[in-house]
Amino acid sequence: MRKNTLILGAVAASLALTGFVAPTFAARQKPTPEQRAEWTVKRFDTNGDNKVSLDEVHARTAEAFKAFDADGNGQVTRDEIKAQRKAHGQEWRAAKEKTGADKTAAMEKLRETRPAMLPGMRHKGFKRADTDKNGSLSLTEVTARADQMFKRRDTNGDGVIDASDFTKTKKI
Repeated sequence: MRKNTLILGAVAASLALTGFVAPTFAARQKPTPEQRAEWTVKRFDTNGDNKVSLDEVHARTAEAFKAFDADGNGQVTRDEIKAQRKAHGQEWRAAKEKTGADKTAAMEKLRETRPAMLPGMRHKGFKRADTDKNGSLSLTEVTARADQMFKRRDTNGDGVIDASDFTKTKKI
């Protein structure tokens, strides 16, 4: 009888612990298309209309380009991209080590100042964006690549990117 009570108690405790752990695993799931749409629109939408226009993309691209062009020569090299990403990563790790209100403030500041994804940040993207093959990216090259990406994402062809562009409905 005592052995059964002990086993029953162990099973009940493990079930209770599973209930506490399950939300943690659920939070790590891949984001839904709706979540990705919301994040993308929020990141680029500067006028608050829940739509991203090509002008907003150009403004954000120019801002990101300026952040990555460390020496201010109008060209962004792979080394500048690596250095910017490394510096931001170090700041992020330092902020994560803080506690309480200091951590919250530091993380929020990093989210606000995080450089946007610059077209060409990844190796293959860099090669595609570097149309003159000089080993660096100009603002013109980056903007042209951003235009291509915008047109590809604007699936319904209405000239703006909004939540409807992230649904999987086919064009008519």
